[in-house]
Amino acid sequence: MVIYLLLIYAIVVVTDPYGLLKQGKKRDFYVCSALCLVSFSLAFALSMHWDIPSPSPPIVYMVKKLF
Repeated sequence: MVIYLLLIYAIVVVTDPYGLLKQGKKRDFYVCSALCLVSFSLAFALSMHWDIPSPSPPIVYMVKKLF
């Protein structure tokens, strides 16, 4: 599963952000690259069957602090 993940992300990273950089859109390239890195990290953790903590308890805490 990890090998498939690496191959798919290699194809996506080569085609998607590189086109933005080639067009001269550096800011869009950096944002897309950062989001690809976050997405890859989460997909890799899920493929390795690592537990990912839920972000909902801190969000609920922050909303309760506002009201």
